Amino acid sequence: MRWLTFLVTMGVALTCQSAVAPAVEVFGVRPDWLLVVVVFFSMFARPSDAAMGAWVLGFAADLMTIERLGFLALSYTLVAIGVSMVRGYLFCFRGTTQFVVTLVTCLGLQCGWLIYRYAIYGSSGALIADVFRHVVLSSVYTALWTPFIHKFLLSAARWLGLPRPKYSHVGLQGEIRAGV
Repeated sequence: MRWLTFLVTMGVALTCQSAVAPAVEVFGVRPDWLLVVVVFFSMFARPSDAAMGAWVLGFAADLMTIERLGFLALSYTLVAIGVSMVRGYLFCFRGTTQFVVTLVTCLGLQCGWLIYRYAIYGSSGALIADVFRHVVLSSVYTALWTPFIHKFLLSAARWLGLPRPKYSHVGLQGEIRAGV
């Protein structure tokens, strides 16, 4: 992975998360585009690069929030490690796969964050409403953005220094050439 290009991608993702995500908020729910970027690099970069990139992205996001330093860095690193462990069993170039992987990781991450908020700050209302809004709606909305963002990032794979697939025999040749 080319780290300078990754840092530029990270800067764009952080800017979009803080400036554009509030503009596309639906029912008080914003997409977590940083998680989408973490899932992308976890699916297509070397596992060590994905974990390091997720930590750097999470640490930069931590600096932009009022949460405890290292909270997002640890969360995103755990996601990167988990996705990197199972990506060999997935058709990573399929939009459906990208959607499902992001949905599952986002559900787990949002559940963990909700438990953290309840443990630190206490209950802010009805648990069912918080679970539905902060976990389910947020996860589905984030996952809906995934195929589009992954397609854009796959088109920049050469500049990101990501390895190109060598298995055109499984019927993905047209997608790979168009996407990478």
